Order: sequence, then C-alpha cells, then structure tokens
Amino acid sequence: MKTSSSIGKIIYWIGFFLFISGLATSLGPFDYNSLIPNKSVALICIFIGIAFMLSSNFLKNRFDQ
Repeated sequence: MKTSSSIGKIIYWIGFFLFISGLATSLGPFDYNSLIPNKSVALICIFIGIAFMLSSNFLKNRFDQ
C-alpha cells in the first residue's frame, strides 16, 4: 500500500468494504442489509470487492528519476 496512489487506496478500501459486507451477509452476521437484500447480491458484492482489491494494485505512484 505504500506505493499505491491515492485513487488506488480509495478503490482498495471500497473493494474491501464490499467484500466484507457481502461476506457478512452471506455468512449470517448481517441477516438483512438494505444495500444487500439477498444472498445472490451478496455473492456479486464479494466478487466485485475482490476485483476492486486486485485492480487497485495496478494504480501505482509514478516516480520521476
């Protein structure tokens, strides 16, 4: 995370929260969430969260040498 740009960090944290909320909804601690009403939407949020976290690795700071 040290070399990620600020946009990369924002995308990472959005993906992390999507992943955690989808996982919590599908496993049971959040039985019903207004953003994630059923388990199929939770599964989609899990996959989108993973994709965001992986894609944030491609947004690095550019260093002038």
